[in-house]
Amino acid sequence: MKAIWSDDSNLSSSNYEMHITNMCFKVIESDNEVFFLDDESDLSYDELRDAFESLYDEFKKLGHKYSSLKKIHACLIIEKHALEKKKHALLFIATRLTNLKRKIRL
Repeated sequence: MKAIWSDDSNLSSSNYEMHITNMCFKVIESDNEVFFLDDESDLSYDELRDAFESLYDEFKKLGHKYSSLKKIHACLIIEKHALEKKKHALLFIATRLTNLKRKIRL
């Protein structure tokens, strides 16, 4: 993802804030690039709507991916706890067997 914007270092504080306020985003979906355009650009309503819809679609996809990853994470946590219980049970058994071997040798 690329971000492109103009850097006007000689802007005063209030002009800079106004410049930032007037920025808009345009997504070029084919290249997956983001361009920051200032208020001097002539974007039509349809172009802005298309950009918004593209961003919203990407937001929904990422939301679904996040939900899936969250469910997978929860399952992995449950599996981790189950494996830890098995590990502790096996360590307990190993300790008992070691103690029995020591008793037999005596």
